[in-house]
Amino acid sequence: MIQFAIIGYGYMGHVHADSLSKLEDAQLAAVCDREPSMMDDAPEGVLRYQDAKELYKNPDIDVVIISANNNQHKELVCMAAGAGKDIICEKPVALCVSDLDEMLAAVEKNGVRFTVHQQRRYDKDFRTVKDIYEGGSLGNVYTIQTGLYGYNGNMHDWHVKKEEGGGMLYDWGVHLLDQMLWMVDSKVISVFADLRNVINEEVDDYFNITLQFENGIMAQLELGTYYLTDKPGWFSRHWFVGGDKGSLYTDGMNPKGKIVRT
Repeated sequence: MIQFAIIGYGYMGHVHADSLSKLEDAQLAAVCDREPSMMDDAPEGVLRYQDAKELYKNPDIDVVIISANNNQHKELVCMAAGAGKDIICEKPVALCVSDLDEMLAAVEKNGVRFTVHQQRRYDKDFRTVKDIYEGGSLGNVYTIQTGLYGYNGNMHDWHVKKEEGGGMLYDWGVHLLDQMLWMVDSKVISVFADLRNVINEEVDDYFNITLQFENGIMAQLELGTYYLTDKPGWFSRHWFVGGDKGSLYTDGMNPKGKIVRT
């Protein structure tokens, strides 16, 4: 039985706890959060810590899942590696390349396993688009566009604070970029990005990113949280893929769309 600990027991920490409860060979042994009240609903028998350093001293913990605020990832990963714990870290794994270099050096030095949680690789809309793209039925693809739009501009908790690593590029942006880079197996040769603060003072709540790939594909990723509509409960996700034998469009996370040909 693999013994897990979760550091950062907010929304995503609870999601991870629920996932672990469904796995036969995994057991949640401990949770850790700086705010004790966040752990009030931790499962019975699970140890509770306020200090990650104390949790890392527990020899029974095999793997730590780090779902703390973005600006805490580097320190928590390096400490976990030094304690000999295998690590699953939430995205964005780091806030800059130099931080990631330090994390990878610590992991390699201590010989532990290290991976990043990228669950959006399994989204139905993305997997549908990826399967069709890789199947070649659209011919030579020249453009791929993905968009995600919310309707009221609200971001929660620490996500509105720059010093905590907030903003939508570090949130959904990481997922959209990861999906595109995993799907298009080609080197990126140019990047253009427009980030804006529409209604949030400290962090971006809109971006438009263009990637040019060596194989000729132009990819566009757009996200806006302050995208006003009067449709109840509206939350929109779109894809468009254009090739010389047809085009694909999809709408929604459980996608509805089609391939269109001349």
